[in-house]
Amino acid sequence: MANALPHAIGAQASHPGRQVISLSGDGGFAMLLGELLTVAQLKLPLKVIVFDNGSLGFVELEMKAAGILPFAVDLVNPDFSALARDAGWLGLRIETADQVQATLEQALAHPGPALVDVLTSHQEIVMPPSITWDEFSGFSLYLIKAVLNGRGDEVIDLAKTALFR
Repeated sequence: MANALPHAIGAQASHPGRQVISLSGDGGFAMLLGELLTVAQLKLPLKVIVFDNGSLGFVELEMKAAGILPFAVDLVNPDFSALARDAGWLGLRIETADQVQATLEQALAHPGPALVDVLTSHQEIVMPPSITWDEFSGFSLYLIKAVLNGRGDEVIDLAKTALFR
């Protein structure tokens, strides 16, 4: 966690003529907010896309896959695009799907650093490349525990997000 941005900074600094794009989760990105200033001071044309779902999504998924009711994974995020603007970047925010293409085109056309804060569903499942039987069993155990602990609304929200689009 939190390695996309520093890797992108290194790649951009070592290849100044190439476009480098960091795809960062909100939790990992928030851990390295000071790097906004580093990129601005170095005048790197780095582009950062932040997937902003208000949670440590992959940690939450791992907890669910282990049959654990998630805890301590919710985030209270700032408007990352506003922070980027305050640091001298182009800061943009996507709140609806119809904004994606135009906003990304604007960010990529900008000659300096640009950050796009993409608001995503908290319940959007980040799928690993393959699922083991143990992960399937653990996730089933999580679903049972959630319902028995009065958190059935989470299960319904998860089903709406993942199954009924």
